Amino acid sequence: MPYREKVTRLATIAKNINEQHSGYLDLLKKGYSEIKRDDFLWHFLLQSFSTMGRSSGWKGLIGNKDNYNQVTFDALSRLSNEEREIVVKSVCRAAKIRMPDRKADFILGCFNVVTGMGGLKVAKQNLLSANGREDKMKFLQQFPGIGPKYARNIMMDVYHEDFRDSIAIDVRIKAISEALGLKFKKYQEHEEFFLDVATAAGLNGWELDRLMYNFRDDFEREISKA
Repeated sequence: MPYREKVTRLATIAKNINEQHSGYLDLLKKGYSEIKRDDFLWHFLLQSFSTMGRSSGWKGLIGNKDNYNQVTFDALSRLSNEEREIVVKSVCRAAKIRMPDRKADFILGCFNVVTGMGGLKVAKQNLLSANGREDKMKFLQQFPGIGPKYARNIMMDVYHEDFRDSIAIDVRIKAISEALGLKFKKYQEHEEFFLDVATAAGLNGWELDRLMYNFRDDFEREISKA
C-alpha cells in the first residue's frame, strides 16, 4: 500500500476511535494544570522513569505515596549523598520499576543537575523560558536518562502549547507502524508520518499520540481488518 494510502487509512481509523471515545481527549487536556506545580519538573522526571520500558511502574513509584514521598526533591535534599543513594535505590527496587538500579542512577543524576541549576524553581523557570519546542527538548535532554521521546512526553503530559504537534514515539506507537508495514530510520521521519496522519484526521499531533497510546489495541484491530 502506498504511503499516502496508509496515511489516509490510519487517519480514518483515528477519527472513528476518537468519535467512539468522545470526551476522552478533553479529559486528558486538563493535565495542563499540572504545569503550575512548584515541583513540576521533578515530578515528571520521576514519572518518566517510573514508566520507562514498562508503564506499570507508575503504580509502584508514583501511585504508591509511601515510595513517592521518599524521593521528592525536598525529601532527597535533606539527605547526605550516601543516604540519598541508599534511599533512591531502595525505593526504585521496592517500586518494582524496570531496571531499578539504572533508574536510580538517573534520578540521582537529575538531582545533581537540578541542584547545580540552583534548585527546582530556577530549573522550572529555565525550562519554561526556553524558546519553542526544540530549545525545551534540548534543555530536558541534559537530564540523565531523558532522550527525544521523554523530552517530548514530559511536556505533552501537560498539554503544553509548544508540544501539541508532537509524537512521542514509543513501543506502542512503533507497534502500530509495524502493523501498517512501516519502518523508519530516523525519529523525525517517524514523527512526520504520524503528523501527516493527524492532519488528515483533523487532529493535532498530541491528540493522535494520546489516542494511539491509550487505544493501541483498537488501532491494531482495525488495521488488521483490511
